[in-house]
Amino acid sequence: MYSLKTYIIVIALWFVKAWSYAQNPVFEHMSAVSTLPDVEFYDILEDRNHFIWFAADKGLFRYDGKSYTRYSHANQKANSLFQLKEDQEGKLWCNNIYGQLFYAENDQLHLFYDASQLVKGQLAAYTILDHHIRLFTTTGIFDIDKTTKKITKVFEGLCISNANSKSSNYVFVINEEGQLNKHSVYKIEGAHSTKLFEINSLKLIQSPRLFAFKEEVFLTHKSDSENIIYIINKADDSIKQPKTPIELKDEIIYNLLNFENDYWFLTTAGIFVYELKHGQFIFKEQLFNTESITDVEVDFNNNYWFATLDNGVFVSPNLEIRHVALAPTKSKITASCALKANQFVLGTNDGKLFFCDQLKRIKTLKLPGQKIIGNLFYDEKQQQLIVSINASESFIVNLKNDKITDAINKFSVAKSISKLNDSLLFYGNFKEGIVYNNPYNSKEKKILRSSRVKASVVHKDTLFVAYMDGLFQYDLNYFSSEELQFQGQSLLVNTMCQSKVGVWLATQHNGLMRLADNKLSKSIVQLPKEVQINTVKPDGDDLWISTDVGLFQYNTRSPNLKSLSAQDGLNTAVDEFLILKDFIIVSLPQSFYVLPKGARLFKKFKTSKIALEAIRINDRDTVLQSQYQLPYDANKIELQFNSNGFQSNKHVTYHYRVQQLDSSWQTVPLNTHVINFNSLASGRYIVELKAKNVSAQKAVFASPISFVIAKPFWETWWFYTLILLSVFGLIWLYFRWQLHQKEELRIAEIDKILIDKKITNLRLENLRSQMNPHFIFNALNSIQDYIVSNEKELASSYLVKFSRLIRMYLEYSQQNEITLEEELKALKLYLELEKVRFEDELDYTINVAKDLKTPHIKVPSLFIQPYVENALKHGLLHKSADRKLSVKAQIISQNKLQITVEDNGIGREQSEKIKQTHQQHKPFATKANEERVHLYKNKLKRDITITIEDLKDSDQTASGTRVVITMSIP
Repeated sequence: MYSLKTYIIVIALWFVKAWSYAQNPVFEHMSAVSTLPDVEFYDILEDRNHFIWFAADKGLFRYDGKSYTRYSHANQKANSLFQLKEDQEGKLWCNNIYGQLFYAENDQLHLFYDASQLVKGQLAAYTILDHHIRLFTTTGIFDIDKTTKKITKVFEGLCISNANSKSSNYVFVINEEGQLNKHSVYKIEGAHSTKLFEINSLKLIQSPRLFAFKEEVFLTHKSDSENIIYIINKADDSIKQPKTPIELKDEIIYNLLNFENDYWFLTTAGIFVYELKHGQFIFKEQLFNTESITDVEVDFNNNYWFATLDNGVFVSPNLEIRHVALAPTKSKITASCALKANQFVLGTNDGKLFFCDQLKRIKTLKLPGQKIIGNLFYDEKQQQLIVSINASESFIVNLKNDKITDAINKFSVAKSISKLNDSLLFYGNFKEGIVYNNPYNSKEKKILRSSRVKASVVHKDTLFVAYMDGLFQYDLNYFSSEELQFQGQSLLVNTMCQSKVGVWLATQHNGLMRLADNKLSKSIVQLPKEVQINTVKPDGDDLWISTDVGLFQYNTRSPNLKSLSAQDGLNTAVDEFLILKDFIIVSLPQSFYVLPKGARLFKKFKTSKIALEAIRINDRDTVLQSQYQLPYDANKIELQFNSNGFQSNKHVTYHYRVQQLDSSWQTVPLNTHVINFNSLASGRYIVELKAKNVSAQKAVFASPISFVIAKPFWETWWFYTLILLSVFGLIWLYFRWQLHQKEELRIAEIDKILIDKKITNLRLENLRSQMNPHFIFNALNSIQDYIVSNEKELASSYLVKFSRLIRMYLEYSQQNEITLEEELKALKLYLELEKVRFEDELDYTINVAKDLKTPHIKVPSLFIQPYVENALKHGLLHKSADRKLSVKAQIISQNKLQITVEDNGIGREQSEKIKQTHQQHKPFATKANEERVHLYKNKLKRDITITIEDLKDSDQTASGTRVVITMSIP
C-alpha cells in the first residue's frame, strides 16, 4: 500500500491554466502544403470561383488548390497590396500605399487609377459602388467614375477610416480647430453626410478603425491607457461605449470579424472570441495566442484561412476539432479511460495518471517507479480504477481518496476488462480469460479458456469473449461456453461493443456485423474499401468506428454514415478513443484531439466547379472553346483542368468519359489535372468531365467539349471514287497493255519466224556457195586422180576429209550459232582440201590467241568461211605462186572478238576486172553474209561489223586484201 502523499502530484494552478489554454483548432500551415510565396500577409479573400487571393508584402497571389500565381503590373510602384474586394462583376480590387488602384480580370492585373496626388502617401480606404470607386483620403472623400475616371469630391475632411454597409459609409474624420482635435464619425449616404457623434480629445487618437456588420458598426481606437470601443446601432444611429474586455486593453487590434454571432478580434496575441450580450462582451476563447492575425476568411467548404504578419498563412479544416498538447511534460500517453460526465484519465509511459475535467487537468497521480501503463478500466459503481501495466504488475486506484493499491499481477498486461455484475469481473490477457469474484478484495478466480483474448463485452446476462481463434459466449450463472460461427466458420473478431440493438463485431473477413436475438448479420454500413476497423464504441443510437483513415459515426436507426478524416484536420490513424458526455477524445502519444459532439462537428463538403485551364492540340496551346473542328493530323489532344479549393489536388478526384470511345467513366489518378488523347482517329468526340470531393455527396460536371476530327483525304468519298476510277483505269490500261504485248509478241514471233527463215535461207545460200559444183567437181577430180595414180591412201584420206567437211556443213547449217572452235575446225578442214586444189601452192595459217576460250564463244554458223573462200577464189587463185592466207582470232576488248582474214592475192580491184568478164553478181556467200550481218545487228541486237581493207606495197601496188570481222561476245 502506498500513501497518498507519496504518489499524488498536485498540479499548480498556473500549469492547469496553461494547459487549458494550450488548445487550438486543428490546422495546416500552408508552407507545409505548398511553397508559400511570402510570410507577411494582410488580407485574404475567396472569389466567386473559389480562388483564394492573398494581399501580401510581396504582392498579389492567387491559390487554386495546388499552386500560386503572382499578379503584378508593369507600372506598379509598390509591391505590397491591401484591401481585397470583389465587385458584382467578379473583378477583384486592391490598392497600395502609393495610391494606385488595381483590379484583376482575365488573369491580368490592371491599373485602374493612380490616386497618389489624393492620398498623399497614406493607405486610403475605398469602397466599390455601382458606377464609382469611392476613395477615403486625408484630403477628403472622392468618387472616381469607373468609365470616364472623372474625379468628384463628395466630402471635405481628414478621413482616417471607413466601413461600408450596403449603401451607407461610416467614416472617422479628424478636423483640427485650434488646440482641440475634434474626432467625428459621419454616416454618408450618396452625397449626403450626417455626423453621428464627436469625440473630443487633447491628443490624437491612435489607430482608429471602423467595422460594419449586420446590425452594428464598431469603432475601435487606442487611447493613452487602453483600447476604446464604441458601438453604433445601425437602426437608430445610437451610440454605446461598452467596457473594454480586459484581454483587449493593451493589444493592437488589426481587424474585427463576425462569425455565427461571435465577434473575433484579430490582434497581435491571436484571436479573441466574444459574444455580445446586452451590450457587453463575454469572453469565450482565445485562438492562436502566439500569432499576429490580420485577416480570416471562411471558404465554401467551411475551411478557416488565417493570415499573419510574420508566419504566413494557415488553414483550419474544422474549427470544432481542437488539438491539445501535453507540454510541458515529456510523458507519452499509452492508455486512456472515460470516467463520468466529461472527466477522463490518461495513463503514460512513466507511470503517471493525468485526470482531466472539461479539458483541464485537475490532478496527477504517480505510480511507484517507471511503469508503462497499458490499459485502464473504471468501475463507476465502486469508483475504482484498475491500472494494468505492460509487465507483471497492476494497481487499483480508489478515486474516493486517491489511494493506490498494488494488485501485483492480478490485472497485468490486460487486453480486455468487463464488469459482469456487482461481484464478478472478467479479465483477459495474452494467454487466457479469467473471471474474478469480488476482484478488489479476493483472489478467487475461474479460468474460462486458455487462449489470447482480444475483446470482451456483456450484453443481456451473456458474456461475449473474442479470442484470437474464435468468438465464444458464456452464461453468467454457470459460465458454460458456446462458440458462435458464421456460415460454418469461426469468427475472428478484432473489437466489439454492445448497444441497444445488440452486440457489434468488427471481424477480419466479414466486416462489421451485428449479433441480435442470437442471429448474426452483416451491417449495411458501407465503409471505404480495404478499411480496417480498429475500435468500435456505442453512444446512444450512434456507433463510433475508428480506422486508419479517420473516425466514422454510424447512426444505427437512420442508417447514416458520417466521417472525420484528414480533410477535417484529423491527420492521424485513429485507434483508441473515449466517448464522454459532450466530447470525443482521440489520444496521441503527446497530445489528444477534442471533438465536441453535435451536428457542427461534421461538415458538408462541396466541390468547386471544374475550370478548363488549357487545351493543347499537337503540343501547342489553343484558344479555349466548347467545339473544335480539326484536320485529321491534329489528333493529339491534351486537356488541363482544375477544381479550386483547399488542397483540392489531394481531396478532389476526377473522372472523364468519351462517348465514342467508352460508355463508362474513367478515373484520373489523384493529384493529376490533365487528360491526354494520342492519335485520335477521325470522327466526332464529346469529352465529359466530372469532379468530386472525396467527402462530398455529389459530383460537379464541366461543360462537354466536342472535337470533330476530319477524315484524311484518303478516307473521303471523292478519294475512294478517284481510287475506284484509277483502279478501273489501271485495269483497262493493263489489259490494253497485255493485248499490245500479245500483239507485239505475235509480231515478234512472226518476225522471228521470218528472220529464222531468212537466216535459214542465208545459211542454205552459204552452204550452196560452199558446196558449189566447181568445188565438188575439183574435190572429186582430186580423188579420181589419186585413185588413177594408185594413191589409195591419199584418195582415202582426201575422201574422208571431204566427207567430214560435207557432214559439218550439213550439221552446222541447221544452227544459227556454233562455237568458235567448231567454226575454226570446219575452216581448217576446208583449207586443207583447198590446198590440194592449189596443188600445195597455198600457204595458210590459223592463229588463235592463247586467252581466247574458243569452246565458250558463240559465232554465227559458217560465217568466216565465205571470206576465206573469196580470198582463195578472187585473190589467190589468179596468182601463180607465193599464195599466202592467214586467219587470226583475238580479243580486242572485254566483250569484243576480232577475226582477221588476210591474203596476199591480186587485190579487189584486179579481181573485179576478171569477174566482170565471167559474172554479173556478187557471190552468194558474200551477199548472204551481208544480209546476215544486217539481221544480227537490227533484229537480234548482235553487234557485228565487217571491214574490208585493200593492202598495198610501197609502190602502191595491190598486195592483198584484209577482212576484219568484229563482233560482240554474248
